[in-house]
Amino acid sequence: MSNYGPPGGMPPEPPMGGDSTPPPPPPPPPPGGYGAPPPGAYGAPPQGGSGWDLGAALSYGWNKFQANVGQIIVAALALLVAMAVLGGIGFGILAAMTSDYECRFEDDGDYVCDGGTSFILGLVLYGLITALIMIAAQVIGAGLIRASLDITEGKPFLTSTVFRFDKIGSVIVTSLIIAAATFVGMILCYLPGLIVAFLTSYSLYFVMDKGLAPVDAIKASVNLVKDNIGTTLIWYIVGGLVAGAGAIACGVGLLVTIPIFLIGTAFTYKHLTGQPVAP
Repeated sequence: MSNYGPPGGMPPEPPMGGDSTPPPPPPPPPPGGYGAPPPGAYGAPPQGGSGWDLGAALSYGWNKFQANVGQIIVAALALLVAMAVLGGIGFGILAAMTSDYECRFEDDGDYVCDGGTSFILGLVLYGLITALIMIAAQVIGAGLIRASLDITEGKPFLTSTVFRFDKIGSVIVTSLIIAAATFVGMILCYLPGLIVAFLTSYSLYFVMDKGLAPVDAIKASVNLVKDNIGTTLIWYIVGGLVAGAGAIACGVGLLVTIPIFLIGTAFTYKHLTGQPVAP
């Protein structure tokens, strides 16, 4: 008789004197499959909801503005003056390069019109000037974005932080790409340009916060907006109205409303990317 174990392929009995208790069964896999779930990509809200709401974003921006009002006013004033100068130069050039139709009666009684900039050329020039101003605004505003992100991490808002240019290369390239896409959108009768601006509105936040390369930052912004379309659209509209409301008082109110908007956007960005926000 063979000594190679019991017949029929039955497992051998445990040796005498050993522990005959069978081992416990393996633990069940976690819900949804085997192993831990992979971390979400940029743009996916944290599990359980982002904890964001419009009132909280506006209140956060206002409260943090009040807590850092001195430093913020200095930095915002510098931004406002720079944008006013650039805007004046840009639209001054636009006015000089365009002209209105001129209509008159000739000596023979005929009524003729001539001159004027064509609609297409005017649209192209307007889109180009808008894109150039947008580049300047994003380069100048990147420092305010950096300081706003610092606030969400519990750091004070410092004017010196606004004027640090350690990521200026990525900021410029990102701004150029966005401005070029916006320019194309603007000459396609404006609406596509607004859509581009909306989808890319968090690009510089990814550059300043995560150090992403320009193209990666733009992709991350687009994904963030698409994955949270309701929240981002509400904030884009209401936050934009809040920021623009400062222009009513001869532009002086922008010193208050733009920082509130940028801090509120940093608050929104942190929530939607699943990062903690300092109270």
